[in-house]
Amino acid sequence: MKKLILLVFLLLITACETTTHRGAVTNKPQDFIYIDDFCKKHNLQYNFDTFDDIVKMFSKENDIRLILNTNIAYFNGAHFELKNVPQYSSGKLFVPQDLEKIIFFKEPASLKAAFLIKTIVIDPGHGGKDPGAISCRGYPEKDLNLKIAKYLKDELEQRGFTVFLTRTKDVYLTLQERVNLAKCRNADIFISIHGNSNRSRRLRGMEVYYLSPARLDAQARALKLAKEENFYSYKLTRDAEAILWDMVLTKNYSLSVDLSRSIYFSFKSLGFKVDLPRRAPYYVLRLAYVPAVLVETGYLSNRYEEKFLRKDSYQMQIAEAIALAVVSMNKDYDSLVRR
Repeated sequence: MKKLILLVFLLLITACETTTHRGAVTNKPQDFIYIDDFCKKHNLQYNFDTFDDIVKMFSKENDIRLILNTNIAYFNGAHFELKNVPQYSSGKLFVPQDLEKIIFFKEPASLKAAFLIKTIVIDPGHGGKDPGAISCRGYPEKDLNLKIAKYLKDELEQRGFTVFLTRTKDVYLTLQERVNLAKCRNADIFISIHGNSNRSRRLRGMEVYYLSPARLDAQARALKLAKEENFYSYKLTRDAEAILWDMVLTKNYSLSVDLSRSIYFSFKSLGFKVDLPRRAPYYVLRLAYVPAVLVETGYLSNRYEEKFLRKDSYQMQIAEAIALAVVSMNKDYDSLVRR
């Protein structure tokens, strides 16, 4: 009997621990709407997992997901940030009024409004004991990558961005070390710089890669991250963290596609030979914590192109084209925010 009482007591304590953050609505009452009224107004059903604090509202057309005391929201595949966070008080669940304004009234915050580029990590591929491709004249890819990356850093910093390089000299870094830096620096985007090579010496031109959806497997990656990583400053259950990581990874894929297209059009408009963006399962794309692209700046195996790739002026032109692409994408997203 004593054991049973002790077990019940422990369960009550555990239950209380999952709800310690609940209480009175801390913002102004007019900033919130009772979830029953919200769902009735918009013909939605909902369920609320009180253990994980996950709120799901749905209909045949709409899928909305929220988590108590976090401002990241999900709506039909898109992700955005709320001004106020969903709250639970006196046995009732309240959702922010701005959720209604964003989703149903299309005011003025866009579903992409939460994203603006401020901090960038540039990854010069290879280095140290790993030279990468070597041209027929002995020019190593690792040197090309580093020079372009440094020029790109200068170009972006002149435009007001905060920029970090994964390496600043000829040293070897593992792929894991490269992608971890993007997380440590709280980067908004990750750009990996490489040179290309092929047995066919006729091939030339630039290529831009983003992560293939088939290789994304966001749910599996999200579950792994939920086990290994805390979701920023939030204190959540593993299932709640997995949902948030899934949202972020899916968003990262979408933004990576946008960034790859922006770089493509920038190269194209400046007269470079460049292929349409392609999908690829590269490690630095697949395991980066942020939107990521990989840029192949040209073929070292092509004698004609290799002459240009060795020139500082050409390397600076490549860097400028990528910088202009980042600026262009930022302006596009900024205009969405201000609409």
